[in-house]
Amino acid sequence: MAVHGLGAAPSAGNLRFRNRKHPTCQEPAVAPSRDLATRPAAPRDRRGLLGRVGPLPGAVRRVLGTSLVEGLTTPHGPDRYLRAMHPLWSLEGGRALVTDVGTETPDTATLTLRPDHRWRGSIAGQHVRIGVDIDGVVHTRTYSVSSSAHRRDGQLTITVKRKDGGLVSGHLTGEVEPGDVVRCSAATGDVVLPEPRPARLLLVSGGSGITPMAGMLRTLADEHHTGHVTFLHYARTRDDVAFAADLERIATALPDARVVVATTADRARGPVTGRFTPEHLDHLLPDHLDVATFACGPTGLIDAVEAHYRAHDAQDTIQVERFTPPQLQLHAGPGEGSVRFAASGIDRDDDGRSLLEQAESEGLEAPSGCRMGICHTCTQPKLAGGILDLRNGRRSDRADEHVQLCVSVAAGDVVLDL
Repeated sequence: MAVHGLGAAPSAGNLRFRNRKHPTCQEPAVAPSRDLATRPAAPRDRRGLLGRVGPLPGAVRRVLGTSLVEGLTTPHGPDRYLRAMHPLWSLEGGRALVTDVGTETPDTATLTLRPDHRWRGSIAGQHVRIGVDIDGVVHTRTYSVSSSAHRRDGQLTITVKRKDGGLVSGHLTGEVEPGDVVRCSAATGDVVLPEPRPARLLLVSGGSGITPMAGMLRTLADEHHTGHVTFLHYARTRDDVAFAADLERIATALPDARVVVATTADRARGPVTGRFTPEHLDHLLPDHLDVATFACGPTGLIDAVEAHYRAHDAQDTIQVERFTPPQLQLHAGPGEGSVRFAASGIDRDDDGRSLLEQAESEGLEAPSGCRMGICHTCTQPKLAGGILDLRNGRRSDRADEHVQLCVSVAAGDVVLDL
């Protein structure tokens, strides 16, 4: 079947090739990083032995974690000596070695990471929190996993688009080199490929939203998926599309795939060009409202796609991931219930503010990052009760679920494991 993509000249504003598939926070300003196109290649010797040596085996960690070893290595503890031998060797974990840095577009780089023993893999569509030390301060941002969930070498990739004045994105795309170490969380996120795989899938992305979709597509390719996949990506021009070569490879590997890149800045116009309209989906997949759909990208795109599905009462067929937050539906006035922080033994009357703000008012050190529902840093277990999501007004009364404190308010009595 015909597959649209990046291998040949554009036709009617679309990019075609022959057939043979969060979450970024607001960042403080810094001086611009150097252009990725002029970035010098990293020396290969830094990718050598360190990149091939894996995490410390569990049996060794158990021995080194004993009180005897702790006493023998006082005052520094075993971690200091272990990291002197290899940056991933530690008892605590939560770190990753950068083994490669590649350029996708002039302002986008892909980092290959070898995580330590705490890594348990990812599900296609999930994201990780990456922490970097800049001038003695650790800054954390969330990035989607762009590699396949079936990668055999134990590594993963994240793909970072440099933001104008972005502190962390500028550091990751302009300063980090193979051999450097970053902090890396476990993979999280609920917008993932379902099991079993649907017979038909529609993926819609824009800009940096291509990264989790690339992870999904690569996973499907490794599974030799035989179902129908339609992938629609919006980019300003052909030069702004990450993974261009890999999109072509994937479209070749999957027997029933169609990849379409809609350019929004090119003068040429066709049935699927310019910014998103419902007619694009009607043209590509007339019955798309009945097809399992995933969407990721900037607010304007996701708002338009969601509005289209909502207008046809098809919300149950679509899942979305946002890289920028929608307008929060602010909760006004005091609440009608109580908030209990079970692990701390604190009870308080709900005052209507976010659960994060109320936790901080009680002096609790709840981890947080973006405070906009993007980075998931503040996610905590909810043991009982109901919450409202400030982003969309949806209520959840499920017990034993994880909630994002910064964008959640109590709906009656609620109990948190904090």
